[in-house]
Amino acid sequence: MYVIIVGCGSTGIKVAEWLMASGAEVTMIDNDSEKQRFVDNLFGSIVVLGDGTGVESQEKAGTQRADLLIATLNSDEDNMLACQIAKHHFNVDTTLALSADPDKAHLLGLLGIDIVVNLADLITEEIQSLVAPMLVEDL
Repeated sequence: MYVIIVGCGSTGIKVAEWLMASGAEVTMIDNDSEKQRFVDNLFGSIVVLGDGTGVESQEKAGTQRADLLIATLNSDEDNMLACQIAKHHFNVDTTLALSADPDKAHLLGLLGIDIVVNLADLITEEIQSLVAPMLVEDL
């Protein structure tokens, strides 16, 4: 499996590490040269320096042969754009975008992004699972 990850932040790095340990081939895209050097020191030369929301950078990363593109940027709009380019310009089968805004998460799904990870829901579920046992103890 060939996966493009847009964004070399902590989430992108952890996902890349897991995917590579699972045998996937991974290329990351980020426009920050310091992040590029950091990730390349961790994993080897896997980062394309550029804007993951642009056709040129995605082309340089080999998006045309990707099975999956994962957008992990801090902006819902940028994640949507990266996925839209991958899906409609490069015909990537599956796109996944992170969303910090529950309202926008729904919109990303309507726009054809295959998998939308709603961060607010994930955080709420984690807090609930941690706090629920405390509530039961109080009864």
